Amino acid sequence: MLMDKDKYIHRFHVHGLWGRIDLHWNNINEDVNILVGINGCGKTTLLNLISDYYGGQKIKKSLAASVRGTNIDSPVTYIRSFDVPANAKKRTESILLQELKHVINQNGEGTSFFDYRMKMLNYPEHAAIIRERIEKYFQLVNSLFEETGKTITIDPQNNTLVFSINGAAPGHEKIRLEQLSSGEKQILLILTTVFLQEEKANILLMDEPEISLHISWQDRLIELIRQLNPNCQLILTTHSPNIFANGWEDKIVFIEDLVEKL
Repeated sequence: MLMDKDKYIHRFHVHGLWGRIDLHWNNINEDVNILVGINGCGKTTLLNLISDYYGGQKIKKSLAASVRGTNIDSPVTYIRSFDVPANAKKRTESILLQELKHVINQNGEGTSFFDYRMKMLNYPEHAAIIRERIEKYFQLVNSLFEETGKTITIDPQNNTLVFSINGAAPGHEKIRLEQLSSGEKQILLILTTVFLQEEKANILLMDEPEISLHISWQDRLIELIRQLNPNCQLILTTHSPNIFANGWEDKIVFIEDLVEKL
């Protein structure tokens, strides 16, 4: 017998975490959930388990005896917060930059900004809606980047996103994605990921998204995500009060309240 599936995660339970505790999380909000707690209490581990469970990954018995959650039919996306070289010795691109380029540039999976924009050619009947959504996305990004004098544009030569430096001399007005700061890459990755959800039901996991973000960006982060996709269920961890300062205090979940010792 097939079980009905939900759009959002309502319950998630972990038995035998680290062989010491159970985590029972019921009544998970369909819109915003903010996990808080001291370092080492299991916030990131819980996000990892949620991601692995819904991604079909095998849960290591050394980490947890068993895991179960709401049966859902919505995709789950996990944005981690880091900007370190993938291999410092080889000086390769940071993982954050790699992830950003993946959601911006053509990637063959139909999930990048480039691929979404090309839908205007493939589906001309939807061109007006696509153009309107892109304009809204640009407005949100520009509202953040105006503090540093940057404006997001589309490079007509290679059809990719770049930033123009307001008032820069000719030949110096363009800045590539890799030239952005860690915080700029981080916010652009988050907003582009949510934009590409196309207002559909999605679950977005974020681990300490405030890392590298300016305080004013932290203040607006949840608001911006909800503007781009009001149907996105957000589950995040944070150590920053600025993330929930603007009316999201009732969405805070203390991880110690979920714990039952074995």
